[in-house]
Amino acid sequence: MSEAVKATADDQPDDDLGNDVLKTNREAKASVFDKMHRILSRRMPTLELIHERFARTMRLQLFNMIRCRCEVDLHPPKIKPYSDFLSSFPERTNINIVNIKSLRGVACWIVDPAVIYLTIDNMFGGEGHLEPKIVPKEYTATELRIVRRFVDMVLAEYEKAWKQVYELKFDFVRSEGNFQFAKITGNDEMVLHCKFTIDINGRAGDVDFCVPFWVFEPLKATLFAQSVGFQMEADTKWTGALESEMQTAEVEIAAILAERKMLLGDILSLNVGEIIPIEVQDPITAFVNRVPMIRGKYGVKNGRYALRVEEIRNPTDFVSLGLKNKQLLGPQKYDDEFKFGMEK
Repeated sequence: MSEAVKATADDQPDDDLGNDVLKTNREAKASVFDKMHRILSRRMPTLELIHERFARTMRLQLFNMIRCRCEVDLHPPKIKPYSDFLSSFPERTNINIVNIKSLRGVACWIVDPAVIYLTIDNMFGGEGHLEPKIVPKEYTATELRIVRRFVDMVLAEYEKAWKQVYELKFDFVRSEGNFQFAKITGNDEMVLHCKFTIDINGRAGDVDFCVPFWVFEPLKATLFAQSVGFQMEADTKWTGALESEMQTAEVEIAAILAERKMLLGDILSLNVGEIIPIEVQDPITAFVNRVPMIRGKYGVKNGRYALRVEEIRNPTDFVSLGLKNKQLLGPQKYDDEFKFGMEK
């Protein structure tokens, strides 16, 4: 009897040790799940800024390609299991496998058939107003060439958007129509899913980017950083287009040939036919949209009053002065000493 009691007493420490191990394992698993939940729910401010730049340049390049109104809308990037990513797509779609040389990994770009249909329709003279008829079928050689051209444009613009943060380089590998032949990672692996919605003439479709999250592991600190300095690049195309449009803007030019101060009583006593003596003072200041910019000599040409331009000045000084004094710019706001700003 005493031996049985002793054996029972000796077994109790082993049971306590097993319970401690189980408790430690549960706490470790809970810690892993909590850490994963925090990663999944965190925003990636740097990646969002990159995608904003990508959307701006993509909108312009797509317009140059199909010559119609386009909009590119962003969705927040998400980290999810690869199986959840696959479940959000139909059995057949356009999948483009790419190799990321700089990070030694693979990724895929999925182009919605609606985007392909609308792009082809606009390139061949359509307006994209009809509802796309999406049917699972093999693409023709012509359609595949247009899809490849579209994907190359997407890859180039995405690389440019990343340029100020990291030199991301894509190599096109192949195009597939079924995920069975385009598996980039295991179903339980976490992937980064980025979605862009492209609207063409009121018809929308999605372009999705999927990459295993471990591929971006070297850049994780940068992606989750709250602020990253971007060096703005000069957009020569946009600058040229803006300058061209500015040249066609209409402005109003007013040149005051003469001014005379009179008493209110004298004005009230005027009768029809009376003459008010005035003197044309040279040089004359011309106001462009109420900003003094031009000085010249008064004269007559081809039977019309004219102003010969002798001097053109920068109006920035007048604009800043008007804003500082909270006054409207215009001829009525300048006295004789101030007109044109720089009397010699």
